[in-house]
Amino acid sequence: MKRMLMVWCVLAPALAAVGCAPPEEPVEPVEPVEPEEPLEPEEPVEEVITPNTAVHAVQGEMPSLDPPYMLSADTNIGFNVYETLTLWLPDQGVVPVLAESWESNDDATEWTFNLRQGVTFHDGSEMMAHDVKASLDRNIDIGMVAYNFIGIESIEVVDDYTVRVLCSEPRDVPLVLSAGYGMFIYSAEGAERGTEWFAQGNDAGTGPYTIERYEPGHAIVVTRYEDYWGGWQDGQFTEVAFEMVEDPTVREAMIRGGDADITFGIPFTSIEGLQALDGLTVYPYEAFAHVVGAFALRNAPLDNVQVRQALAYSFPYEDVHEGVFLGYGSIPKGFGPTMLWDPPEGFPRYELDLDRAAELLDAAGYGDGFQLRLAVFVGQAQNIEAAELWQAQLAQIGVDLRIEQLSSGAFWDYAYTPEQDEFHIMMVTASGDVASPWSWLICYTSSPLGWLPLVGYDNPEFDSLVFDAWAKEATAPEEADELWVEAQRLLYEDAASIFIYDEPMVVAHGDDVVNRIGFAKDAEGRRILQEEILSTINEMVAECCHASGVAQEHIY
Repeated sequence: MKRMLMVWCVLAPALAAVGCAPPEEPVEPVEPVEPEEPLEPEEPVEEVITPNTAVHAVQGEMPSLDPPYMLSADTNIGFNVYETLTLWLPDQGVVPVLAESWESNDDATEWTFNLRQGVTFHDGSEMMAHDVKASLDRNIDIGMVAYNFIGIESIEVVDDYTVRVLCSEPRDVPLVLSAGYGMFIYSAEGAERGTEWFAQGNDAGTGPYTIERYEPGHAIVVTRYEDYWGGWQDGQFTEVAFEMVEDPTVREAMIRGGDADITFGIPFTSIEGLQALDGLTVYPYEAFAHVVGAFALRNAPLDNVQVRQALAYSFPYEDVHEGVFLGYGSIPKGFGPTMLWDPPEGFPRYELDLDRAAELLDAAGYGDGFQLRLAVFVGQAQNIEAAELWQAQLAQIGVDLRIEQLSSGAFWDYAYTPEQDEFHIMMVTASGDVASPWSWLICYTSSPLGWLPLVGYDNPEFDSLVFDAWAKEATAPEEADELWVEAQRLLYEDAASIFIYDEPMVVAHGDDVVNRIGFAKDAEGRRILQEEILSTINEMVAECCHASGVAQEHIY
């Protein structure tokens, strides 16, 4: 349009001059010319999207289809059907998704988010600021990840496409809103309908897929939402069946036999054999997953710091690294993936030393031995094997470790019951939801909002370090890093738990599947590759293939 206006500006004076000057000689009349037939308007070319189905074998049941309750395998559905305002990438930091841009005041207590316009929910209604407010307010009220909303006071609607978040103290709100749990945006109408409506297989998302069929305990089938704001390209899966398969050996058989196109959580011992098969791609990758032996500190004898230190010296870290995880992953120096905090040179770490462990037990008055009960998820082969290796070491110093496998529901019932006295230790692969040590260390504060309350660690100095660091993430990240290190040092000195492993994950997929997140986009509008996501937020995001972007036979 600007170019056309410039042309008219140049021509207008010349035309005016010609029009005002009388002709010097009479002008011969010109024979009228018959007008040409008008051109027929070109028919719009309709993009053809070929029907294309994939099967994703997921690790276990879907506990909930209500967005704020999605904390496990159900996030595979969540990240295909719903979206968040922002997304965190390791090489870029926080990037826009449903929010196009944002700004804050100087002390990071007031944040304004400008929403992407033209985004529609699966019922065809447009996403607006009141939907964002309704989603986040409900997520806060439900409180499944209440720790991430600590310090956030209110969400305000400024206008149809603008939302303001007010905080009582500095917060990196764009980072908070990128969390893998509890941040999905859905329609205000869906928020009003509530959990029972979602449980029937209904959805209210903006994502590339909508739920087509739900068979509780067996499968969920999603189909493409044709009006998805991110668009579609031929070759992407138009339908994905998420089959719920808890047993890793069954998932492995499915990928071997072609009954599944993609799966995660394959045993490490299967990597070499699967890699030898034609037509399969298998590889481990670093996820935000961390194996911890969480102590119930209220239960004797774990209320004794010397006993806890003895247990930390009794764990066979190297044997687990080499024998269970086959050298993949790494042994941490604290709680949570080491990639999220930077331990200085020489930062201490417990190593296997049975003589030192026995000395500490004698000093604590437990040299004659005792019994411990440990809970682990059923089907978590690596964690079970690690526990068994530890069991053998403990037997040498008179400690009888009893291992019990629990279902996911039973495990978390105990984990959320601080006064339980059934188990002394709970071994779990912890997956945080924000790219910060906050996601893990909140569990060791005295706040009742952490996701592993059975630990019961009570140290005011530790609390202060964690909450100060979280506030400084928004305004002074380098200072925050120093505080995270000091908080980890306290956990080491108090042996608050056994920090076992930065656990990698294993993905297996057919060679004709290009594993990528096709619809999330960065600030420049380019599509974000799955591989960039796999090493980011947590096991939940890693497991989710955003199958809308899983394409066959070509890479974009």
